[in-house]
Amino acid sequence: MYDTLIWTCIGFLSGSVPWSLICVRTLSGKDVRRIGDGNPGATNAWIASGWLVGSISMLLDVFKAAIPIWIFTNQISGSPYPDYFLSVTVVAISPTIGHGYSPFLRFKGGKALAPTWGSWIALTSGMAFPVGVFILGLMHLMQRNHAITVTTCLIGFIIIFSIINTQALLIFGILNLLLVMFKHRSEYQHGIAFRGWIRI
Repeated sequence: MYDTLIWTCIGFLSGSVPWSLICVRTLSGKDVRRIGDGNPGATNAWIASGWLVGSISMLLDVFKAAIPIWIFTNQISGSPYPDYFLSVTVVAISPTIGHGYSPFLRFKGGKALAPTWGSWIALTSGMAFPVGVFILGLMHLMQRNHAITVTTCLIGFIIIFSIINTQALLIFGILNLLLVMFKHRSEYQHGIAFRGWIRI
């Protein structure tokens, strides 16, 4: 329990570091929160300062979740299943909460997507990366509402990986999905925006 508490705090603080804001301000002197929808995330870092700064920001936001979760899960991999399951759930969600409600940004933050991918990549030994690329690519090809795209991807993660891992990721996946949906809530009102090549 003590280790879980320590790593939850580490995960939260790591997730709280606003790398996109830091990278854009350091490398281009701009405030990423004044770009686009005001989200201090990697997409707006890309828009504000180009693909290089945007890519660096995205990688840092992914790794700030993936690294502490990967270290923790490898550290307690021999624990009894109930303890392992509950501990991993708590630690895995902490960087995403930290990113979405960063104390460094007065408990405001990004939409929690990059640390979400980092968490899933760490928890699935990298398998979430190709699965996510496939689902996101397919959804982006079919429609334009970003919220619908990422929501579909996370639902796919929950279904696929909870089956493969005997439901060990189910609670984390649901909590993660609810957080991402809350952060994207204003975008759902636009509904599904199909691409022009699709005829309904």
